[in-house]
Amino acid sequence: MSLQELSLYAGVPPSRLATLLATLSAVTGMRAVPVLQHHLVFSPTPAPAPGALHPAIGPAATQLEASRIDVHCDLAPAKGAENADVKSSWTLTIPTIPESGKRNVQVQYINRTTFRPDEQCVTDNTGILFRFLRALDYVYAYDYLERGHLFVYSGMVIIKVTQLSPQSPPKLHEIPVGDEDEHVADTVAQHRDPETAKFLGVWVVHAYVDILTGSESVGDDLEKVRIATERLEALKAEIAGVVELGIPDRGILDPRVQIRK
Repeated sequence: MSLQELSLYAGVPPSRLATLLATLSAVTGMRAVPVLQHHLVFSPTPAPAPGALHPAIGPAATQLEASRIDVHCDLAPAKGAENADVKSSWTLTIPTIPESGKRNVQVQYINRTTFRPDEQCVTDNTGILFRFLRALDYVYAYDYLERGHLFVYSGMVIIKVTQLSPQSPPKLHEIPVGDEDEHVADTVAQHRDPETAKFLGVWVVHAYVDILTGSESVGDDLEKVRIATERLEALKAEIAGVVELGIPDRGILDPRVQIRK
């Protein structure tokens, strides 16, 4: 589905986390919902020879641009927990370049779809995901873990307060010989343990509203944008002094990669 995401960001040191969570709990009237996700980032393969077609981005040229694909899933619940045997679905997100111009919130269009597990498959479907993206001429680049807290403000604004743990790609000697996609997937999945992962110190605050666009959209899109912007600005004002929400540098959110022949 196609979405228009309106958002604000901030960075918070660990020393201010408790105050921030208490403030968000008060303004939203809810307890934080735990967040624990595994993200895989895929990049398009290098461009083929001049004149050839690249399945993901079209005709090859001296320098081409294409977007990375971020794929994430909620990590399985602890053993013994209810629904612990339920398979996770992977969510594929393809962001576009953030819009420029003087705005009160960041605007970025994204495409998102769910890669559902095969009910007939008795093993994790990570290898299937790798092969699917390889068929689109995308390859695994790196991955990271994300943990933290989630709130909902005014019935519309999603607020995520999370830490990231960048994971180094598997070294060649760590990957068994055989089906490359399957073994890379298995190696990545087996070596990502949130209990032992090292997370970055800063906590990232991401407040956003996703608006459905395109043929699936119902109602006045401009009115939706107006209301979403107002809600984000209201949240910004309400928690000012605890954290200052704002618009980050566009380069940080730019998903493009340069492909050179």
